[in-house]
Amino acid sequence: MTFYATVPAGDERTFMPDVPYLFPASSFARPRYKMRAPRLPDHVTALAADCGGYVATVRWGEYRYSPAEYVAWLDSWKVKPVWAATMDFCCEQDIATDKAEVMLRQDKTTDMAYHFWEEYRDCPWAWVPTIQGWNVDDYIRHANELKPLVYEMKDHYTDGWRVGIGTLCQRADGRMIRDVVMAVTSVLPDVPIHLWGVKLGAFQGEEGLPEQVCSMDSAAWNGLFGKNRERWRASGLPQREWSYKVALPEYLQKIDNLKRQRKQLRLF
Repeated sequence: MTFYATVPAGDERTFMPDVPYLFPASSFARPRYKMRAPRLPDHVTALAADCGGYVATVRWGEYRYSPAEYVAWLDSWKVKPVWAATMDFCCEQDIATDKAEVMLRQDKTTDMAYHFWEEYRDCPWAWVPTIQGWNVDDYIRHANELKPLVYEMKDHYTDGWRVGIGTLCQRADGRMIRDVVMAVTSVLPDVPIHLWGVKLGAFQGEEGLPEQVCSMDSAAWNGLFGKNRERWRASGLPQREWSYKVALPEYLQKIDNLKRQRKQLRLF
């Protein structure tokens, strides 16, 4: 399982460690950045792209960039991403207040996934669609809706491809996250899965997550959570340098420890 550290526009540094990174289009779409490409040191090459769906649909109300502008931004990168999310529509309860709205946003997500597949299939990165929902049955419905496209993509790609599961970043209950993942993988049993914005708590406990979960990201990683702020100040290092050199390696170590626990359980 691979962890992608989320890096917003302006936080690229020459001392970034050589680990996988995720860059959200919504951050680079802010006026001061004008959809410029990430500026990365040469040793950083394991890259992926987030369409910025959470910010676009929860904070803005709609995307501020078109699919064509999103693709142009990705194509401007010096080192192209291994994979990039198709534009999706989150189903948080403050947006999708009832079942009908959840279904509408799922259908819009599906239409957008097909649009990217039909118009931009030949891009040098793999397109990653996202399964959306709120309750477990919502995710089952959307997984079935996207299933024909998912398996067409699976036959097409040889490396880097996966399917995302969205609307997880506000879930405090690791058991709920596991139930959602198990429901999706029951519909898509041989498809690699990326978890958008999950917390480490989702991996704790005796049951763990299925082996199909191949990657995750933290969505809001910035290296300064709670007591870490005091440690940063005591270190004497600039904030971003401490984040990359101390906080990120420690976070990755926690994930490695959880991965080893999951491997030892051998439940899946």
